[in-house]
Order: sequence, then structure tokens, then C-alpha cells
Amino acid sequence: MNENLVFGLFLLVPCVCGAGLLLFARQVKKRPGPARWGLLILGNALMLLFLLSIGFAAGEGYFRFVYDTTDSLDFTRVCQRWVERYWRVNTWHCRDDLSYAFRIQPGKRRVTFLGDSFTTGHGIKRIEDRFANRLRRAHPEWEIHVLARNGFDTGSEIAGLREVLAKGYQLQDVVLVYCLNDVADMQPEYSQMLAHVAAEVARAGWFRRNSYLADFVYCRYRAWRDPHMKDYYPFVRDAYRGPLWEQQKERLKFLRDLVRSQGGQLSVVTFPFLHALGPAYPWQFVHDELGQLWRDLNVPHLDLLPVFANLPPARLTVNRFDAHPNEFANQLAAEAIDRFLSATVQPASPAPGATEASRQHVLSYSATLGLTYVILRSADLQARDGINTNVAASNPVVFQDHSATASLAYYRVLRLPSP
Repeated sequence: MNENLVFGLFLLVPCVCGAGLLLFARQVKKRPGPARWGLLILGNALMLLFLLSIGFAAGEGYFRFVYDTTDSLDFTRVCQRWVERYWRVNTWHCRDDLSYAFRIQPGKRRVTFLGDSFTTGHGIKRIEDRFANRLRRAHPEWEIHVLARNGFDTGSEIAGLREVLAKGYQLQDVVLVYCLNDVADMQPEYSQMLAHVAAEVARAGWFRRNSYLADFVYCRYRAWRDPHMKDYYPFVRDAYRGPLWEQQKERLKFLRDLVRSQGGQLSVVTFPFLHALGPAYPWQFVHDELGQLWRDLNVPHLDLLPVFANLPPARLTVNRFDAHPNEFANQLAAEAIDRFLSATVQPASPAPGATEASRQHVLSYSATLGLTYVILRSADLQARDGINTNVAASNPVVFQDHSATASLAYYRVLRLPSP
């Protein structure tokens, strides 16, 4: 049904109620003597109905035209309208304002982000405010692609990457943006929860389908009362114990091997659950497990938990009903990822006429997060120059020597004493 027509009907209700109340008042005045109890009750009921209809019309107008944001699961009409307003995809069906080429542009570094709704920018109105686009502006010499979809998990990320590789897509630096629920597709509870939410949407009656206010109130009530939605995060946490975690480790190892088999280098950025941040953050053990896995696989890893840990969730999430990172969180993430990738991305695809001496050197070394290291370079193992001092944000640290000119150099890494 046409939305304008429906809203017109909703506006007509207080008009009808007001007219009925006015007509009732005129009839009562014509009656001689005091009004009876029955008429008083009827009059108060009409007044209450009139006031409620005005309140409903005002609320409906607010949720149709003013309230403009998302929810975590994308199951309210308000969120679906938000997607219609702000979601634009390119020819690859990825949310972006430019299309992608299969072959790496000469002289560019290709950085391909794999991820889910944390990467697409769910809840971010301006695509320029998400971390991938911030990095694109900061590094025009990088060719940044965002191969991400809402609802993706590790299985669908692998499948999506294999699909574009089969079409000739070239890899260089691949960054897996890992969200802690990327393991959930292996859990039957997750599929049941999605099916339950879909069934809720499908069986909505006329009133809920056409009223933004009624739909919003109903969905908030269901999210509060429904165990399928209320207990979503605990069962995801259980996936990092036992056989499911072993299966997930095998899938992540397969992704690493797939990227390497195509000449690429895999790096990982892990987002915490922002809504759960605090002194008793219950997902710390998952971050520890993931950190150990990436060290075992020799994959550079940036854990964003230290970046966000001391900030309240309300400053980082889209809203109280949407736990995705907001613009400020994307800004902090972009700054941390920039530092991380500046040390880990591979050299650019050589431009025509590039010489061997102009290629840059890349080395990796084990490090303790938060400690300071200095990198020394020597051409003859005698004199050494300090070329970089950095605070370790990952383990291992991958360093790229942009100032190297000779085809051969020797490096030494020293840990500086703590202050």
C-alpha cells in the first residue's frame, strides 16, 4: 500500500476522533440537567482516544521522517528505509562509490578488505566516514577494495574470495576484518535465530507492516523478551571452545593458504564487541585465542581491543539498538589500521621502468605488544643507522623499508628499555 496514503489515513484518525468528540460535546450541552455517569465515561473515553490518536500520529511522523538510524539485525522498517536512503553498491554488489578492476593497477598497492557489516559500514550514513574510505583518502597510492557484505562470516568470506579469484582477480595485500561472530555460521543456534527473525518479519500484520511506530515498538519488545535474540552473544562465545573452535582454526588457516597460493599476503584486524566493553569484558579469552592462532600461523594481526578498551560503548556504537561501530569508532580504527598497514603492506606493483634498486625491503620480527623497538640498517655489517622506532601494535611486526636504495641490506632489531 502506498506509504503516503497510509500516513494520510493515520492522520485522518485524530481528525475523526476530534470531530466525534466535538459532536458529542454539543449533544451533551443540549441535554437538560447534569450529565449522567454513562455520558461522562463515554466523553472521557472519546477524549482519551482523541489524545492517543494525536500521540500516535505524532509518533508515526517522527519515526517516518525524523528518526533515521539502524538496528543490529536490520529487521525494523526504520532500518530498512535507512538502507534505501544511504546504501549504494557498485557493479560488484559491494557498498562503495567506485567499481573495481580485476588486475592490479601499475604503481599501486592493492589492499583488499574482507569482512561483514563492520566493514561495509552498517549504520554509517556517509560512506566516506567508514575506515576503508578514510584509508583510501589518506593513501591515494593504495588501491583499496572492500569485498564485504552484511551477514558475511568466515565461510561466506572464503566463498566470496574464491569466486572473484576464479574470475581473475589479483591479490596483493588481503586484510581480513574479523568480527567475533564470524564463527556463528557453524552453529545451528545461529541459523535458528535468523530463521526466527525472518519468520517474525514475514507474519507481521497489516498494522505493523504499514506503521513505522508500531513496528519499532514491537521489534524492541521482541528483542527484549525473545530468547532467540536476547541470548545471541552467549552462544557465539561457546563456539570458541571445543570442536567448533578447532574447525574455525582450520577455516582460517585455509584462508591464509588460499591468499598465499595466489601471491598475496594475509593480515588480520580484529574488532571487539563494542557494546560489551568494560572492566569485565567477557570476550577477552577469545581475543587471546585469536592472537595465539595468528602468531602460530605467522599472520600479522592487529587487535583493536586496546584502541577501544577505555572508551564507553555509547561513544563507539551507532546507537543503543545497533552495536556496529559508529563514525568515531571508524575514525579510531582507520588511524590504527593505517599504522598497522603502513608496516605490513607489500611493495607497490612495479611501475613500468622500475629498477631493482628502487624496490623496498620487507622484514618481520617477533614483538611484545606495547613495547618500543628500534630498527637498524647496515650495508656492510659494520656501521649501522637507526631508520625506524616504533611501538609494537601486532605480533609479528612486519616492517617495510621505504628508504632502501641498495638491493642488499642487513637489519637488526633492538627492544628499547621501558620508561
